[in-house]
Amino acid sequence: MSRELAITISQLSKTFNGREVIHQCNMTVEKGTIYGFLGKNGAGKTTIFKMILGLMAPTFGKATVFGMDSVKDNLEILRKTGSLIETPVFYEHLSATENLKMHMEYMGGRSRDMEEALQMVGLSYVGEQSVSTFSMGMRQRLAIARALVHRPELLILDEPINGLDPEGIRDMRKLFCYLVKEEKMTILLSSHILSEIEQVANRIGFIVNGTIVEETTPDEIKDKHSLGIEDYFMKITKGGRSYE
Repeated sequence: MSRELAITISQLSKTFNGREVIHQCNMTVEKGTIYGFLGKNGAGKTTIFKMILGLMAPTFGKATVFGMDSVKDNLEILRKTGSLIETPVFYEHLSATENLKMHMEYMGGRSRDMEEALQMVGLSYVGEQSVSTFSMGMRQRLAIARALVHRPELLILDEPINGLDPEGIRDMRKLFCYLVKEEKMTILLSSHILSEIEQVANRIGFIVNGTIVEETTPDEIKDKHSLGIEDYFMKITKGGRSYE
């Protein structure tokens, strides 16, 4: 029996100044799963995330989210989605709670308690603290809280554990699994920490030089490649400098 799809991209391409940076990409993300998106720096992950959200129009092809067109329906898609893409930006002079409140005001719809959102990301006792005093890890936690505070159906997270210490990485791993299992969210995320993707993802996509070259599962990787996901990633993305 086929499962419902949260995201579908078909023949998605993007050209900047005559140079094609995304080439005929196809991807399917099942509802209620975690999809890990892997690729080297500059491979095109962030550009694809932006096109899925309708923040950037494709040159060719189509992206849909819950059956909605990313270009025509992008405002509705944004209301149903929480995202963390590139370096998060906050109102530095405001507190964590005030930043979340402003986000909820323009997102609309149902929302969770702000203190609950902060607690979920491990920021229970800093709600009234100015964001200007936050460390990199605290900012990343706050960005994740902002992405989920309006109770989205879909989370798109670009390097969400960047800047976190080992405890923070473990906390976010548990949180992502909780959100999928208990709150029925769908999560699309990228990370350069391959072992984390291997632990949480139901399905993994690999992008090389602007093309999604493979979609597979962690179990399939183990079956096909006994040396593990890191070595498999290096094999698929071969072409960079090697020191072997």
